[in-house]
Amino acid sequence: MRTGKKLLALLLTLSMALSLTVTAAAAEEDGGVTILYTNDVHTYIDQDLTYSLVAAYKDSLENALLVDAGDHIQGTAYGGMDQGATIIQLMNAAGYDLATLGNHEFDYDMEGCMAAIQAADFPYVSCNFCHEADGVRGENVLDSYQVFEVGGVSVAIVGITTPESFTKSTPAYFQDDNGDYIYGIAGGPDGEELYDAIQEAVDAASAEADYVIALGHLGVDESSQP
Repeated sequence: MRTGKKLLALLLTLSMALSLTVTAAAAEEDGGVTILYTNDVHTYIDQDLTYSLVAAYKDSLENALLVDAGDHIQGTAYGGMDQGATIIQLMNAAGYDLATLGNHEFDYDMEGCMAAIQAADFPYVSCNFCHEADGVRGENVLDSYQVFEVGGVSVAIVGITTPESFTKSTPAYFQDDNGDYIYGIAGGPDGEELYDAIQEAVDAASAEADYVIALGHLGVDESSQP
């Protein structure tokens, strides 16, 4: 295991943003890597800040990664008319390197969610979105994290999906035709299952990367407790 690893936690909230915003987080040491992230775009793609401007900003930088923390394919008619297909095309063109799932990525049922993932030129990651059978958690649906080599350092990004996706989407989307749950999002009544899933992913990623970033779509309001 390498020494000097760092955990950079970017736990992004469900802010219901009405425009595309971009924030940069830089690891100043080693290679000067810049992480650009967007969240809660909700298909508002015609505001002052557009995907084309985000793409141009990324292209103007050296050693930059562009990621999204979820809720990007639902919100306006731009997403609803084709269940997010156009949004994914725009994100592909903008050069996104990775995304995680927000609760609204499930709004077009599980088939729509998987279609968006398959259409993306970038990987989706989530350490707590899993298969389920008889109430028992199975294997993760997606990789928990992805490692990038950039600027002379290795950067791992761990994806985290809010357990509130069940209620903020539709529980039936996580069930089979018999009403049995076949997908789950680890959370637990006290949050322990969520914390354990994140820690397991961070520990695994730390064995491979110099930096570990937790890219989460999680609420911080009272209704999101714990």
